[in-house]
Amino acid sequence: MPSQADISSQIVATLAASEPDLDTTVGSVARKIIDAVASAASDISLDNQLLTYQYDVNSMTGANLDSFVQLFGMTRYPAVRAVGQVTFTRPTSLDIISIPINAQVASTDGTVTVQTVTAAVLGVGALSVAVPVQAVVAGPAGNVAAATLTVLNTAVAEITSVTNTSALINGANQETDSQLQTRWKTTVFKSMAGTSQMFIGIATNDPDCTAANVVGAATRRREQLQIVSGAATSTVSDAQYVYPSGQIVGRDIDGGDVAAPGTQYTWNYTANPPSITVIDTSYFPNGEVVDVSFLYMDDASRNNNGDAIYNRVDVWCAGERAESAAQTLAFTNGSLFSSSSASSLWIDNFVRADGTLPTAGNVFLPLAWGPILTVDATITVGGTTYGLATAAHALGTTSGGVSYAYQIVHQNTAFGWSPYSQFGLEWVVSMAPANGTSITISEDYTYNDVIYSIQQNLENWRLAGTDVLAHQGQVIELQFSLAVIYDPTITPSVTQTAIQTSITTYLGQLGFNSRLYPSSIISVVENTPGVLASRFLVGADYSGYVGSTPDIYNVGIQQLVNGVVTQSFVDTSGNPTDIEFGDDELPAFGATQFVTKAGNSFGSFA
Repeated sequence: MPSQADISSQIVATLAASEPDLDTTVGSVARKIIDAVASAASDISLDNQLLTYQYDVNSMTGANLDSFVQLFGMTRYPAVRAVGQVTFTRPTSLDIISIPINAQVASTDGTVTVQTVTAAVLGVGALSVAVPVQAVVAGPAGNVAAATLTVLNTAVAEITSVTNTSALINGANQETDSQLQTRWKTTVFKSMAGTSQMFIGIATNDPDCTAANVVGAATRRREQLQIVSGAATSTVSDAQYVYPSGQIVGRDIDGGDVAAPGTQYTWNYTANPPSITVIDTSYFPNGEVVDVSFLYMDDASRNNNGDAIYNRVDVWCAGERAESAAQTLAFTNGSLFSSSSASSLWIDNFVRADGTLPTAGNVFLPLAWGPILTVDATITVGGTTYGLATAAHALGTTSGGVSYAYQIVHQNTAFGWSPYSQFGLEWVVSMAPANGTSITISEDYTYNDVIYSIQQNLENWRLAGTDVLAHQGQVIELQFSLAVIYDPTITPSVTQTAIQTSITTYLGQLGFNSRLYPSSIISVVENTPGVLASRFLVGADYSGYVGSTPDIYNVGIQQLVNGVVTQSFVDTSGNPTDIEFGDDELPAFGATQFVTKAGNSFGSFA
């Protein structure tokens, strides 16, 4: 794998040929940028290679595994012989006799034989002596109980009886492939503790974690921007803070074509999103597409530049595994949601299961286990039956003798969706049980054990002084509204199922912190067998379309929560727009809405 020096040398050599007048000597601005980029590239190469090795080792066995671990100075533990003591006894003590080394003693059935590892002497007056022994054959079979070794295989003058007065111990088989693999990972990879790649490896090692993303104090963003009127503004939408340095701007960063800050451009980091202002118009003419790479602190990070907190690591994980829980608690109406941003229960920092905000003045009843997946559909307290609010029964309503008074809420910030964050029930204050009343939640109370288990494993790997927290990633379910011309030889319903499968597969490849382009969806759809042509449904497809309320129409790409459209990623005409997912978000297939078209109606509306 290339070192930082190797990569720097390659970049300098390339620049010497393409830009011979550029100063790349040590200490120059250009060289500092080159070395910074080379260092980051080398680290990424090392992390990726070592992480790949971690998973490769699981498939190695026997001699191949031995050869691999030897590269790291490690060898397989051999089988170990059992050890202990055997007492040699004689009837008289008139002479001096010796017990030779390698004298053998066996069990009565002959299955275990041991031999002395040192010589011993029985002096005048001594009737017995205990001599250290070890099993002839390595392995756990040598771990025999006391009084098992009673047969003297090697004749020793005057010795008439032998026995082991205590058990032999520590006999063990050769280290298995599985044991060696585990030992290798828990020793060699201790040096990677605290790295992003290791945290991702730990998270995705959980069989139900389908993807993971690590967010630290600094996230590097790489994008292409076009110079318009002497400036270009980043499209980043989830930055809580942009760092004043560390940015790299140029026409071809990978090729070493990098601009000098303060001479060719100004880095405007105090704006959010940040931007560059052109100084050298010959290098940055209007219309030029440039590479921009910079550091920022993500909204999904618990770090805080204002408070100088930079030691927090947040691991966002996709996947669910329901684990049952139960809790009995005393109802308390002292914690109320607030419309004040100064409150710890500010409504903007929480979200209901349907994607809406809780109501200020309602009670927050925290629960012990989370992130919460489900809770009891009804809870009976003092003869009153309370119900979980649903689409069929709105919060605060009563029907069939059930008061629909509560629903699930989660803290919805960088501190949320973890085993240690705030989660529980929002309870309508006017329907609340009496303060101090005992409530039991058990029948259908489940939480996401994937996040809980990953948190426990992360604790074993974090560096001292590092605050690591696992979170449940936010899955954004999407609905795609499409006009499609089908191959007449294929049944449309079959093609529609294939389209849904194709979109699902494509979205699964994007993951956290990705960008979804509408054109990519059309490409996926049109590459599906049975599709001749496709486009998105837009506002013009609906008579009287109102651009300010797109959620009531099937247009473009929209977000679904519990099957209901909550957000539309469209412009005022209903045309789909790019979607950028945050470091804590990843897309998933929700639904499709199809309108069948033919060649003569494909471009027509209404």
